[in-house]
Amino acid sequence: MTDVFDAVLGQDRAVAALRHYAEHPVHAYLFTGPAGSGMHEALVAFTAALQCPDHGCGTCEACRLALTGADSDVTFALRSGTNWQVEEFAEAERVSRRRPLGVGHQIVVIENVELSTGSSAKLLKILEEPPTRTIFLLTAEALPESLVTIMSRCIEVPFSPLSIETITDYLTRDGFDALTARAAATASGGDLRRAQVLVRDTELAARIATWQSIPDRLDGVSAHVSALAIELSASIDAALAPLLVLQEEEMDRLVAEAKSLGQRSVSRRKDIESRFKREQRRFRTEDLRFGLSALTHVYRQRLVEGLEGLDDGDRRSRVMASGAIRCIEAIDAASRGLQQNIDELLMITNLLLTLSRQ
Repeated sequence: MTDVFDAVLGQDRAVAALRHYAEHPVHAYLFTGPAGSGMHEALVAFTAALQCPDHGCGTCEACRLALTGADSDVTFALRSGTNWQVEEFAEAERVSRRRPLGVGHQIVVIENVELSTGSSAKLLKILEEPPTRTIFLLTAEALPESLVTIMSRCIEVPFSPLSIETITDYLTRDGFDALTARAAATASGGDLRRAQVLVRDTELAARIATWQSIPDRLDGVSAHVSALAIELSASIDAALAPLLVLQEEEMDRLVAEAKSLGQRSVSRRKDIESRFKREQRRFRTEDLRFGLSALTHVYRQRLVEGLEGLDDGDRRSRVMASGAIRCIEAIDAASRGLQQNIDELLMITNLLLTLSRQ
């Protein structure tokens, strides 16, 4: 390992900035970018670089403690629910005012600050009055306009979705054949973790086929619609299985590392388990969005066929084209609704009922 950032893939610009910031730190940084871009891994590496006398050598005791989660001066704030609460930020503030036990900094990590719209005033106050030896590291997948003031109090470190080539190379080095690796990378949307799941998913093609078969299976019978909705929801459960295996393997590795270092348990285990749960929720949403995209593709093909029929003077094609447009709009509305905390099965059922009426 040349330094602690070597494990961060495809983010050369962000890594170069972080190497510089490790030597010239300020009180707050905001990492922004999509899930699976390596943002979390870079954040952990940055905590090590900030604590390391050589700014992230990767081999010293300070780096080891930070990378394994055993540095008592690095705290990951915990969120109990969907959104950050004022009292949770108050606890983060209390920790931030502790004197570091080591020679480095007191580092407080607050991830997904975009989920703080109802408690942002408290977070802003914390950032405006930082203790001298404390550094705040924040992350956000996308920052709403209401939180731009938070960004103005931090140095932003932007991350981009990983390229198909970067993900493909990683998966092939991990032992997967090039064709399978590229297919998973293409379907991942730049999310390495999702690609790692998809490349292990032997039922991916079958699930896509199920979504694409929906228009031909909608006969307007409510019982049939409900059964199809349950089938689709169950397919997402099955899609989650490879992720659960990956998470179990990660936890086993962390347990083994802790034992090798003489630790009685995994550091920040509760935080890791919370991260796993968030990852599972996000994966379900992304898999559902992926299925909706496959379904949209079918209706777009029908739209093209309808428009071509209009050119040939087929009046029935007008009905086909207008129906396809309404279906695409309904799917788009459902996809946008995934940003909210919705009942998955109810959403799928309502969408199928809407499509069956077109």
